Amino acid sequence: MLNTDSEKHWRLLGVYNYTVVLTYVGMLFSFAGIHFLFSSEDKSFILALLCLMIAGVMDMFDGKVASTKKDRTPSEKLFGIQIDSMADIISYGVFPSLIVYTLALGDKHYPIEHPWKARIVICICALYLLSALIRLSFFNVDEMERQAKTTDGRRTYLGLPVTSAAIVLPAVFIGAYFAGNSRPPIEIAAFFLMLMAILFITPFKMKKPHLVGKLILVIIGFIELTLLLVGKACYVPSVESEPSILFENTATPQELQAAGAL
Repeated sequence: MLNTDSEKHWRLLGVYNYTVVLTYVGMLFSFAGIHFLFSSEDKSFILALLCLMIAGVMDMFDGKVASTKKDRTPSEKLFGIQIDSMADIISYGVFPSLIVYTLALGDKHYPIEHPWKARIVICICALYLLSALIRLSFFNVDEMERQAKTTDGRRTYLGLPVTSAAIVLPAVFIGAYFAGNSRPPIEIAAFFLMLMAILFITPFKMKKPHLVGKLILVIIGFIELTLLLVGKACYVPSVESEPSILFENTATPQELQAAGAL
């Protein structure tokens, strides 16, 4: 249970039982993914996307795990609703927008040729994050009102769940890799980010996946991971085979100069 006033002097605030472990772990993987986006030494979109997909798996099963504890107090249930959405805004709001934002910024290996294009993409990233925030806030209110009326589990969602980013963005990179593209898929990634932003706040009904549906999504995730690795290894030109910039940031300026790209 949550801490009462008499307990606050010696217990940590919040909930720390197994019902929230997956939520906490998923958020930490998202933070690790953000690290892989901005680290000068560990930068890797592959690892960032892997962290995004792992966070997606954590989110799929955290609610199921929480529901196995039958003696949860009303406060613990409300905490579960709030912490899940707060973790989601980091994992599927901030993190995906930063993936595309990083592409739009460019770096010394991949300078942006048209600054206006980068500014448009950055605006799309901001609108995506805003839409995710609005959707998650709406979901919190809607879920609390629903639980006040019934104890039945949720069967449908209104709008596209924000966790969809964990499937959509890896697919964008897969397409770029298998196309043999040595440049970042900025336009395509920005398009799908904007599309998801619109669908987040569009009030259409979507059936909530149950265990079989979630397992199918996990299988899709494994397939995407395999395709990411195969596509990057086999279809993206290397500096040696083509003097162009790789968006995995593996080429050093010296290698690029030797290959004739600088």
